[in-house]
Amino acid sequence: MCGVLGFATVEGGELACDRGMTSAMRDLLAHRGPDAAGIVQERNVALAHRRLALLDAEGGVQPFVLAEPGLARVVLAWNGEIYDHHLLRADFERDGRIFRTRSDTETLAYILAAYGIDGLRRLRGMFAIAAWFPDDRRLVLARDSFGIVPLFHARAGREIVFASEPAPILAHPHFSAEPDWSTVASYLEIPRRSYGSATLFKGISMVEPGEAIEFDLSDPRLPAAHRDFRDAPLALSLAPNDAILAVRDAVTHSVEAHMVADAPICTLLSGGIDSTIIASIARARSTKLVTFAAGAASDTAQPTSDLFMARHVAELLKSEHHEVLVDGDTFGERWNSLISAGILPLATPNEIAISMLSERIAPHAKAALSGEGADELFGGYGAPLDATVAWIDAAVEHDAGSASNFYRTAFGWTPRTLASELLAPTVHALATDAGRDPLGAFLAREFSDAGDLRSIDAHLAVQRRVNLVNLLERLNLSLMRGSVEGRVPFADLEVLRAAQLTGSAHLFATHDGGRSQSQHANIATLTAPTTNTSARGALVTKRVLRQAFADVLSPDIVARPKASFPLPFEQWIAARADWMEGPVSREVFAPAARALVRTQAAQHWRLAWPMLNLARWLDTVFA
Repeated sequence: MCGVLGFATVEGGELACDRGMTSAMRDLLAHRGPDAAGIVQERNVALAHRRLALLDAEGGVQPFVLAEPGLARVVLAWNGEIYDHHLLRADFERDGRIFRTRSDTETLAYILAAYGIDGLRRLRGMFAIAAWFPDDRRLVLARDSFGIVPLFHARAGREIVFASEPAPILAHPHFSAEPDWSTVASYLEIPRRSYGSATLFKGISMVEPGEAIEFDLSDPRLPAAHRDFRDAPLALSLAPNDAILAVRDAVTHSVEAHMVADAPICTLLSGGIDSTIIASIARARSTKLVTFAAGAASDTAQPTSDLFMARHVAELLKSEHHEVLVDGDTFGERWNSLISAGILPLATPNEIAISMLSERIAPHAKAALSGEGADELFGGYGAPLDATVAWIDAAVEHDAGSASNFYRTAFGWTPRTLASELLAPTVHALATDAGRDPLGAFLAREFSDAGDLRSIDAHLAVQRRVNLVNLLERLNLSLMRGSVEGRVPFADLEVLRAAQLTGSAHLFATHDGGRSQSQHANIATLTAPTTNTSARGALVTKRVLRQAFADVLSPDIVARPKASFPLPFEQWIAARADWMEGPVSREVFAPAARALVRTQAAQHWRLAWPMLNLARWLDTVFA
């Protein structure tokens, strides 16, 4: 994982930042790439890079310049990993091309030079790409289909500015930082840093997952063409036994692909299904497994806690196991420092523990395998699935508008209708100006694109595009504070295809317990937590995944209920209630709302968490 920064303006124009300024702004991303740094700067284009070297430390230096006969010239700065790059480069080698490095950077440059944006469909991996094509005066920004790696962009005067995090964009001499009040209102409802392309900063956008933006540098207007290169969902389905085998094979191969590196790799371990599967596969393919877990200091002796169960799994796998303990004081201090360093509010309390893990991991490994994606691909959220089934069965219009309203009601932190009571009148007026609703627009678009909304598969697709993107951004930004790359084997195209082949029908156990469906079914169906029971059968979260890896999941792991926030943060956030009285936040939030958070933060934590995050962010960036 690395850090990318760049500027571009019209051909013949001149950038506002000289090479020294570019270097200083690039180094605001030094935590994302402590191993090396580079710049390519011409009169109207600059690409800068900070590198965390995991593959071919000598050959993968960036920005990478490719100028090969018969191919378009390309200057490339990117961060991420292309896991099938050795297969892709073999095609070029058969055509007589000679590679000079072992790096996936060179392979990616060849793909872009030969196929342009269309080549992005060939990639299996995570990436945020900035590619300049000097011959036809184009700049391309692109992001992988899952949105594992973030990439922000903005207009600053007559320039396009882009970076892996907002801080360098905010430092540009022609960019003026302002909150986007409509997005602030959306954050109060469902805390996250982006809603599609919308961010909390006015004028800063996010390249969306599976999106490529092509800027024409020959036109003074710098027009942008947007293209979506996501694959269409598969229409096929498999019989139960075949589905189980397909999932087992895809997940196993994905973990193996995500372990390829020239630097040490570890695994994050919670003692749950997803991390246990990853750690078990990694242990079978490595002579030494190093695992890391985090949790509240008070949880070390609690048999149901992440720390306790992770320790249990580590003992079974004989891993070198490390723990990070979080207490209230540490939580508050790290919360404050993360907002200050990242110039963004947090999305979930887990980010604090993840960032602490990154510091503990750094002396041992440069990358960590994590289980994000399993819940969204395989149906891992019990209560949301119950609510979704109830909405599907209800006598309502099953259209995008109705589905969006259902999502907001079922999964929101704070109802949108409360915004007028939480925000000062002038701020609320700005937030609702012209009817802007970033969250609502984002949800409506994703539900419109999801297909038949009477199908659970459509709702799982929305979960991938809405919830999973948020979790992946959280993991990336938190781990990179300690210069650790997060790798997510479940958020992989081949695993997604296997999950789509299973279909949502496999979430429901038949009335005979599913024992006739698989030789692996007994432990997975008899001990797994079930929720809604209907004509479909008993709903079993991640049922196919449980069946596919029944031999590595002990009954106590299978039976564990899922905990969304395994830290007792509700009590800890009260210690930072004075954030509501900062100079900017006093003007932004209504007096009664501030008073409620100051006095009852623990009781009203779903309201207090987003408000305190916004308050500290506003006073950090805009005071």
